[in-house]
Amino acid sequence: MKEILIHKSAKYIEEDRDYYYSDTRDKHGMIQPSDDMVSVTCDSKIFKSNPTKQEICSIYYPFEKESFHRIYLGISFPLFANNWGAAFLRHLMYLIEPDGGVILPVYAERQGVEKNYWSRSSLEVIFQSRQKWWGMSNIWAENDGVMSMRIGKKQPPKKNSTLNYFLENMNKNQINESADNHYKNLSEQHDNGINSAIIEQVIINTYGRKKPISLCNIHGDSLLSSELLMSDYINIQQATQVVNDDQNIKDFNKYLVQGFDSKLKVISHSKEFLNLNTNFDVICMINIFENENDNKKLEFIKSAFSKLNKEGCLIIKDTIFNDEEFINKIKSELDGADHGQYSSIVATKHNKNTNIAHYSDIIFSELQSENEKRNDIFNILQKK
Repeated sequence: MKEILIHKSAKYIEEDRDYYYSDTRDKHGMIQPSDDMVSVTCDSKIFKSNPTKQEICSIYYPFEKESFHRIYLGISFPLFANNWGAAFLRHLMYLIEPDGGVILPVYAERQGVEKNYWSRSSLEVIFQSRQKWWGMSNIWAENDGVMSMRIGKKQPPKKNSTLNYFLENMNKNQINESADNHYKNLSEQHDNGINSAIIEQVIINTYGRKKPISLCNIHGDSLLSSELLMSDYINIQQATQVVNDDQNIKDFNKYLVQGFDSKLKVISHSKEFLNLNTNFDVICMINIFENENDNKKLEFIKSAFSKLNKEGCLIIKDTIFNDEEFINKIKSELDGADHGQYSSIVATKHNKNTNIAHYSDIIFSELQSENEKRNDIFNILQKK
């Protein structure tokens, strides 16, 4: 019986394992892991078809169907309740045996919505299936924030996500030939899952789920605009992606489900963006600056802000916002634009002296530190 536990990184292994081995989580021993459970992580550079306890391997490997009896998701794993997260869970269901299960932490409804994490209701909406109309659900509520999913009568629906193309096209031979290239691709995909969930939450909190939105993503995560465009939880009517000159514009279509390609415009340089005769509701700039000095950053931010519609949002992640003096300067130069900050760990807005709860004590401490220092987080500048 092969069981694996997926961690954010090796740093969280002990706490993740304690969460499931503790009898407070599983008083009746229904989902307690075996002693042979193997740990895998998101950031490992070791890619093998048969993970063992001797070395920590990556979960991002083209494992054969029904490779595992049970798959556990650690409380450290950043799995959000969006299309990317649903695509990942569906992939895990493919990897388990017919009588196996996927076991994962879920949050109470309010906390789940607050973080864009899975709650019982959001999980059941997508994945619930019964053997017969009178049969038992394939989703079981376990004790203390844990649920389990088993193979039901029907496969869960395939949610539109850029992750699907990545998972379906992982190739053992290509990984063996260039593990570094595979690691680069999986890192981009993993970051895309986190960034898209946080930005999705910003859009929901600002505009709601149904209002039609236009979005532009400048450089950085080039799949971000595609992921947000296909989201079932927000209503992106038109998306624009600004790419570097060396990127092939045709590569984007392979990640898009048919019908979305007409809604995505790709332009090849930030200068072309500045010359566009178009405004947007949301503009994203995630770690796009490299060697530019602060003045050049400021000028580009001001130019991008001018491309926003009324009440539009500029979403930025850059080290320049670690400086409170710069934040005050940019707010002043943007006529007192409303400024808010979201965590880079969970999809929640930071409020002074208000701690964000988390099942992981390690991540709870990280969130406390992040709230105090406000370094390397998402900054929202909203036009009045």
